[in-house]
Amino acid sequence: MSGFKVVDLYDGSIQMAVPTNFIDASDLRPVPDNQEVYVDANGTTSIVVELQERVDGFATNEEAMKYHIEDLAGGCGDTIRLYQTQCVSMHKLHAAIPAYTMIATAHPIAATASSPASGAFTGIYMVMVRLVEQKCDIIVTVNVPHDERLAREVKMEEGRLGQKMEEGGTIRDAVVASFWVKNWGLFGQ
Repeated sequence: MSGFKVVDLYDGSIQMAVPTNFIDASDLRPVPDNQEVYVDANGTTSIVVELQERVDGFATNEEAMKYHIEDLAGGCGDTIRLYQTQCVSMHKLHAAIPAYTMIATAHPIAATASSPASGAFTGIYMVMVRLVEQKCDIIVTVNVPHDERLAREVKMEEGRLGQKMEEGGTIRDAVVASFWVKNWGLFGQ
C-alpha cells in the first residue's frame, strides 16, 4: 500500500496499515491498555483501535454499532449523526467473522442557548469487527476533525464528503484491507 506502513498493535498480536506520517500516540501521552492510537504528525486526524466487551441484546449489528459510536463519541456530550452503515469483508480475516463500517459525524453541543454551536464537527469512519467466540468487539475509528472552514466543503446528506473526509475514507479502506489478528491469544485463547 503506497503511503501506508504496517504497524504492530497490542504487542504484535494485531497488525494494521496506517499512513506513513502517523505516529504512535503512546510515544506522546498515556493511552489506555485497551486502546492503540495513531495521530497524524502533520494534522489532526487520528486512528483509535479499541478492544471492547462484545455488546449483545441488540436486534441487529447496526444497533450494536450505534451503541458503540454513542458510547465513544456521544459520551463527550456531542450530537451524533449517522449516515451510512454496511457489512464489509475484512480482507485478512476469515469471511465468517462479521465486520461493519459506519460513517458518522459528531457535532459539539452549544455551550448556551445564546451561543450556538459552530459548524465545526468531527467526521468518524468506524469499523466494527465482531468476535463472537472471543466475546469482543474490535472498534476502529478514523477521526477527522473539521473546523468551520473545512466543514463548509461537506454536505453529507448530498454525498459531498470534502477532501479531509475522502482522505479519512482512504484510511478506513486501508484498515479493512490490512487488519489482521496474528495472535488470537490476545483474547485469552
